[in-house]
Amino acid sequence: MSPVEMLIALSLLMPFAVTGVIALAGTLGPARAHRVRRTAAMLSPLTVLPAGVLTLVAPDAELEVPWLLFGTAFSMDAAARALTLIAVLLYGAALMAVTWVKLRDAERGSGALSAFLMVCFAGNIGTYLAADAVSFYLAFAVMSFSAAGLVIHYRHQAARRATRIYLVMSVISETAILAGLILTASAGGYLVADAPAAVAASEHTGLIVVLLLIGFGVKAGTVPLHVWLPLAHPAAPPAASAVLSGAMVKAGLMGWIRFLPLGDPAIPAATGQTLLALALIGAFAAVVAGVLQSDPKVVLAYSTISQMGFITALVAVAMLVPEVSGAATAAAVLYAVHHGLAKGALFLGVPVVKHYAGGRTGILVALGMAGAALAVAGAPLTSGAYGKYVSKEAVEGITVLGLGLDQILPLVATGSTLLLMRFAWVITRAERAPRRRPDGELFSWLGVCAAGVAVPWIIGLRWIPQAGDFSWTASALWDATWPILLGVGLGAAVAFAARRGLLPQRLSADGQTVPPGDIVVAEESLLVRGGRRTSAGLDAAHGVTASVRSRGAGGAHRVAEWTRRGASRAEAAVGSWEGSGVVIVALTAVTVVLVMWAGGAW
Repeated sequence: MSPVEMLIALSLLMPFAVTGVIALAGTLGPARAHRVRRTAAMLSPLTVLPAGVLTLVAPDAELEVPWLLFGTAFSMDAAARALTLIAVLLYGAALMAVTWVKLRDAERGSGALSAFLMVCFAGNIGTYLAADAVSFYLAFAVMSFSAAGLVIHYRHQAARRATRIYLVMSVISETAILAGLILTASAGGYLVADAPAAVAASEHTGLIVVLLLIGFGVKAGTVPLHVWLPLAHPAAPPAASAVLSGAMVKAGLMGWIRFLPLGDPAIPAATGQTLLALALIGAFAAVVAGVLQSDPKVVLAYSTISQMGFITALVAVAMLVPEVSGAATAAAVLYAVHHGLAKGALFLGVPVVKHYAGGRTGILVALGMAGAALAVAGAPLTSGAYGKYVSKEAVEGITVLGLGLDQILPLVATGSTLLLMRFAWVITRAERAPRRRPDGELFSWLGVCAAGVAVPWIIGLRWIPQAGDFSWTASALWDATWPILLGVGLGAAVAFAARRGLLPQRLSADGQTVPPGDIVVAEESLLVRGGRRTSAGLDAAHGVTASVRSRGAGGAHRVAEWTRRGASRAEAAVGSWEGSGVVIVALTAVTVVLVMWAGGAW
């Protein structure tokens, strides 16, 4: 085995090896188990190093294992290289943040969170490096289901509800992806390099495209499949939220890039148009829901939905216009790189603000958070400005309802500005718990902030040739500035109206008009109200049957009583695993029917 092949193997296997040590330590007795798990957790950030070295020294790395499964292969290209490096930085920082701290309780020394992060990392980079359909699917499944351990970490009621909704959505995603990949492989697309052409040539092109759009759309947070995101982020620890938003959602983007025949006329135009419409709805509707939140992590979750809408719009353009397919795909990857680091810094910064925003570190924390926020908004001289500039160049000349897409997409920065102003408001009012000494939480956050300044530029200018350079003209700088100024102006107007009492009480600065989860919460509420009305009606029927029973009709009474109890159990089930699953499955089924109809699969 060559050194490069060894690096690929270590990148995928080392996280599992250290996780195995943590899992098997329980056989050693309580005292020794705690020491072994703690030591393994302390070493866990080192498990990302082989993948980091791989991205730096072997841009064309390949590994083939013909005897494994149906022939397993891994390879590196520009997109995989860029996103793998971002995953290395974010997971390494997350592992440092949760392990290199002063331990104050036994739970933090158990290593469970570190173990789940390492397994997620292996699955995450596996989706980037996989060169065959089976390896891709297995890696995607490992990442998806192990992430449930991140969401449920705190074990409280909100975490349990978020986890069951996340798992239901993951099952829907995995089922759609599995069906799509089976059809792709049967058409001759077992290898990832052959997949787009095989999908285009298949007799079931429309069906495959719809399945893959839905399956990967769940992970990418595409509306209306986004409902798990605003529930999972506030439930998970901040370090886990950083990788969920910064790295895992990008696996959906990679799935689209790998398997869809982007730019091929075999894809029905209605499918690309539907995806573009959903992307723009998500990019702007998430702003409305996000600014009405009172939890800083929920605000950031809706910001991620908005930003992923921006990226999804680029994928839709690549589907619709063959001439710009390459440029739009490169822009999507570059924007994903920028967003991963900037949003990861903001999520990691939530506990940093809580613990280090005062005293000697206060100015440093303020500068770091402001820099990450400006990057997300796309301020001049930031990586966000670079990503938005490349994206605007890729979609120039494309219209939506008579408006140029290059005029619509900059308004996403206006929405991002409003969300970040809301984020700043709620986080400055959050509870503080100062720490005297810096630890891994602070240092890992600083590392991600520093990487966000330089890494996207290096990747865009040197690793992704189609991304192009940034124009430093006055026009380009103004294009990056005016959407932010518009957002600041709108935010200031709303703040002024709130101070003068001109806004409804429901929209006050401290209110939360839209609950996290938006659509799924509304569906649950409708089911609960329907269940209550049914129960009330059955209670009335019970009163009637009571009089009948007094005349000797006990059998009819028992039937009514059984029916009433069944309705009560159905109402209670809305909050259970099965109830939440029914709501989400029904919602997804409607989406599937609409998209398949638009895509010509029927």
